[in-house]
Amino acid sequence: MALRFGLGLILIVTLTLPTGVPSSKPEAEFKIIYESARDAPFGAPDFQANPQRYIELYIKSMDGSGVRRVTYNSYWEHQADVSPDGKRIVCSIHYSPGRVGETDPGWEIAVMEIDGSNLTRLTDNDYLDIGAHWNHDGTKIVYVSDSAHRTPEDIANNVLPQYDIYIMNADGSGKRRLTFAKPGEIYADPSFSFTEPSRILYVHSEGLSSNFDLYMMDADGSNKRLILKHNDELLAINDPMFSPDGERIIFEARLDDGGNHGIPVYNIFSIRADGSDLRRITQDDGESGAMSR
Repeated sequence: MALRFGLGLILIVTLTLPTGVPSSKPEAEFKIIYESARDAPFGAPDFQANPQRYIELYIKSMDGSGVRRVTYNSYWEHQADVSPDGKRIVCSIHYSPGRVGETDPGWEIAVMEIDGSNLTRLTDNDYLDIGAHWNHDGTKIVYVSDSAHRTPEDIANNVLPQYDIYIMNADGSGKRRLTFAKPGEIYADPSFSFTEPSRILYVHSEGLSSNFDLYMMDADGSNKRLILKHNDELLAINDPMFSPDGERIIFEARLDDGGNHGIPVYNIFSIRADGSDLRRITQDDGESGAMSR
C-alpha cells in the first residue's frame, strides 16, 4: 500500500500459499490474510476514542470460508505479508494506536508466526518504519523508513520527510539503506521479485508532489532504472508487484478524476518488466487495491 496522507481505516489483503504447496495447485488452496475490525465493540466509547486498536489480522480461504483470527492485542498490525514458506508474517505495527495515520511516527516492523505467536519487533525507534515485504526465500525484508528520523515535534515544526527504502535480514540484523532521499523526496512501496536474480520494485516522488513514478533496482540498491513515468492520465503509480515469473508488473494508479468531484480514482494496471505493453485491468470509478502472493 502506498504512503497516502490522511488515511483512516484500511483493509489490506495478501494472498499466500500454505507451506509446501506449489503454485500449480488449484486456486482453492490459496489463503487470504487481511486486517479487519470485525470483532470490535463498535458502540463502545473506547472504540470511538481508539478505533485502530481493534484492527486485527485474519486468515480465510479464497471462497471466504474458514475465517481464523490471527492476532489478539491492542496494537494495529498493518500491511501484513506472509513469508514464502507460509510460516511467518511480517507487518507494520503501531503499539499505541488511537487515530494515527500511515505516515505518523511510531510505526515499526515486526514478525510473528503464522498463528500470531512469537510477535517480535525488528525496528525500535520514534519515527516511521512501514511497508515491509519478504524476498523470494524469506531471508530478507525490504521496507520504508523516514530517514529524517522525524518525531511528532519535528512534524509540528514542519521538518520535511525523507522516505527511503531499506533492507534487512529476516531477524532484523544487517539493516542497510538502498536509496538516499533529499528533504521532501519519497521512495516507497518496495517489493521483491519472486525469481532470481532478485530485483526490487518501488515508486518515487520529488518534493511531496504526490505524483509517483515506477522504478526497479537490483536487490543491493544498484542499477536503478525508470519503468514508467506518471503522465496526465496516470497521476500516481502505487503498490507495484512482480508476477510469479518476473515478466510482468501489476500496480494500481491514481487517475485524473475526470470531473469526479475531486474523489481519487484508482485502477489496476499491468506492464512488462521492461516498461512495454501497458494494460489497464479494471475500469472502476472507485479505489482498487492489488493483491500479492
